[in-house]
Amino acid sequence: MLTKEEKKVVAGITFVVVARFLGLFLLLPVLAPYVKTLEGATPLLVGLAVGVYGFTQALLQIPFGYLSDKYSRKAVISAGLLVYALGSFLGAVVSTAWGMVLARFLQGAGAISSAAIALAADLVREEVRTVAFAHIGAAIGLTFAFSIVVSPLLAGYLGVPALFVLTGLLSLLALLYLWLFIKEPERHRKEIEPFLKTLPSILRDRNQLVIDLSVMLLHLVLVALFTVVPVELIERYGLPKPEHWKVYLPVILVSLAVMVPAVIAAEKRGRIKEVYLSGVALIALGFLVYLLVPGFWGLVGMLLLFFVGFHLLEPVLPSLLTKLAGPEKRGIAVGVYNTFQFVGAFTGGLLGGLFLKLGSAVMSITLGLLSLFWLLLVGSWIKSAPLGGQRGA
Repeated sequence: MLTKEEKKVVAGITFVVVARFLGLFLLLPVLAPYVKTLEGATPLLVGLAVGVYGFTQALLQIPFGYLSDKYSRKAVISAGLLVYALGSFLGAVVSTAWGMVLARFLQGAGAISSAAIALAADLVREEVRTVAFAHIGAAIGLTFAFSIVVSPLLAGYLGVPALFVLTGLLSLLALLYLWLFIKEPERHRKEIEPFLKTLPSILRDRNQLVIDLSVMLLHLVLVALFTVVPVELIERYGLPKPEHWKVYLPVILVSLAVMVPAVIAAEKRGRIKEVYLSGVALIALGFLVYLLVPGFWGLVGMLLLFFVGFHLLEPVLPSLLTKLAGPEKRGIAVGVYNTFQFVGAFTGGLLGGLFLKLGSAVMSITLGLLSLFWLLLVGSWIKSAPLGGQRGA
């Protein structure tokens, strides 16, 4: 069970992370059409405005994680929140496509995820850390569902600039909560190794590398799916965009209902390996279902299996990583992890665009084979992996 202090920590970090993801999720369904209306817009600039956020996130996760190890978790998170807020407010007032590219660049430059996860790991006991990350993962899942439902409605009534203002204000509120209610963890007095010396040792660590590859593949599949599925729902199944929540919301809620007790049971009974393998297997199974049942209900089945797998893996992966990395390299290790995550998201977007041309069957085969490779990779590694009852450094 989480202590009262740990619950406060988890609530605060959840708010910080959700404020960031809410900004991403609210803008995702409406940003590209809005950028098309700005002065100087071209297809290249529209894509750049959408994608540059992920590029700068991937570029800066490792440096931010390292700086949080060397100096202060809260200081790094605070700087990131301020830069993110600046980008958000800029996005609300720009009138040109290049201005929007700059605004999105600044939003992405507030790359706080690695420092935030490391802060949670510092302040939450290891034996309940997966449960804490499960709470954060569930909040992100609910934020995703909420955003899909309300984003087109809010943009229609208030306009896209209002969404930028909202995300900027949420970032500042998160900053206020961080300093009022979350303490700075005790600093480890050991000298932190230089950045360029630390990074290769993390990349050579087979255990961490498998986890990093897992989060990369997980978010590759997520973004590829949500590039293709909305178009499929509209063009193939005649479901207008404002009604997509009728598919997404039940699927996400069911997957969250499965995830929370499964992760808690895994932590208490030492079944982390089984949860890890099950998450990957369910994702692979989802693509097989869609190949065998290539219709609306096959699509729903694929989404359900994917999100059950996604929500099983989302809290387990960062928890295992922080155990394996140890406190002195935790921030930079999580930075590497988040860099892999955003590289996966960027690659998933490229693949999703390709699948739009080639069809959903090609998507199912390609992502199914990729998921099978992933399952074999994890299966061959996990037998000897120091997980289970391991109590890392």
